[in-house]
Amino acid sequence: MLDLLNFVALSGVFNVLFFWYASTKMKSKADPIKTLVVSFVFSIPLSFLLIGVYTTMLIYAAKTGANEDAMWEYMEQEELQ
Repeated sequence: MLDLLNFVALSGVFNVLFFWYASTKMKSKADPIKTLVVSFVFSIPLSFLLIGVYTTMLIYAAKTGANEDAMWEYMEQEELQ
């Protein structure tokens, strides 16, 4: 769970910094505060999506009796097929 939270935090920080940097390179200079707000708005759906996938995976693991590591292996195997 901590890995997911770290990933969400890092993606949010990257998103904020990217929007902030992009606003400085535009011909018409955008307000940095508005850009910051927009970047947070874009990172919220990403966070909910990641949390939803992780929660679904943990619920399925609990029903089948598997642990978190086994679920990650299962998901990687399914992705390779």
